[in-house]
Amino acid sequence: MIVKKLRLQKSWSQEQLSQFSGLSVRTIQRIERGHQGSVESLKSLAAVFQIELNELQLEQNMNTTNTVNNSE
Repeated sequence: MIVKKLRLQKSWSQEQLSQFSGLSVRTIQRIERGHQGSVESLKSLAAVFQIELNELQLEQNMNTTNTVNNSE
């Protein structure tokens, strides 16, 4: 979960990340647990962490693939 890793590197709480990104704490919790985030949510997080959107999307795609493979 790259979002959690990036958040912890900056020593931010989920509440702080929520304030910086404009997302709810619940949305951040879901994304950190590997749930699919909307493109708009990922854009907000990418901007806050100053990384490319595709870095977050790549992880989201990997999580989706792993979930499908594990359920087979």
